Amino acid sequence: MLFENIRVKKINAIIHYRATMKKWTAKNRADHILGIILDGSTFHDFGYKQFVLSRNCIYFFNQRDNYEAIKQESGLSFSIHFTTYEDIDTDSFCIPISNPNEIVTLLNKTKQAKESNNELSALSFLYMTLDKYKNIYDKAYSRIDPRISNAKTYIDQNFNKPDCLENAVNATNLTARRFGEIFRNTYEKTPNKYIVKCKIERAKELLLTHNFSINDIAEICGFSDVYYFSKTFKKETGISPSRFSASEKNQVKNIVTN
Repeated sequence: MLFENIRVKKINAIIHYRATMKKWTAKNRADHILGIILDGSTFHDFGYKQFVLSRNCIYFFNQRDNYEAIKQESGLSFSIHFTTYEDIDTDSFCIPISNPNEIVTLLNKTKQAKESNNELSALSFLYMTLDKYKNIYDKAYSRIDPRISNAKTYIDQNFNKPDCLENAVNATNLTARRFGEIFRNTYEKTPNKYIVKCKIERAKELLLTHNFSINDIAEICGFSDVYYFSKTFKKETGISPSRFSASEKNQVKNIVTN
């Protein structure tokens, strides 16, 4: 069954959730999960794909998919957990959106109806939400130039190499200018800014392990020197790499202590 043909069997839970654990694994879940990230960020590894859920990202987690998650920045998610009469063929996905208000409003209406034991209204609002997700999904995936999606995949895997962008552009047979225009229109970031985002997200993962020095992380992520890495990291996150690492370490210590 495709995503647009979902027949909901039951809404089991509608929750606001703020992750307290640093890492967790979700296996053999009974429910599909539909939600939005309100703030913070978490890295998710599904084995066949990886993505970072961050502020204003909508997401769908197919019940069949197991995943491992690593919290990067403490945040809040709003999600609906539900079952369906048939399996869903659509893979788990994560899509950033520019205006979350309509989605959040629908989730709130679903939650209010559920809490009032008005199951019919709750299902109605959930179907409206599913329709919005389908439209966003179709726009994000169905119309992407395959040359650009392939280039993005290459960048995702090689962002730390100095010739990453050059190789990605060359593989499309587009001019650098045209490539940049299509990439920006598709992913709402220039290729250079997207590469910086990939580097910073990878740096956060490494900082969370506390097994690498700042110098090591700068080199692993493809920064020319540690000064440029620290400057870029602070520009993108608002804090230095060392403060980010110390902050996460303190959060884990507090969780263990409490």
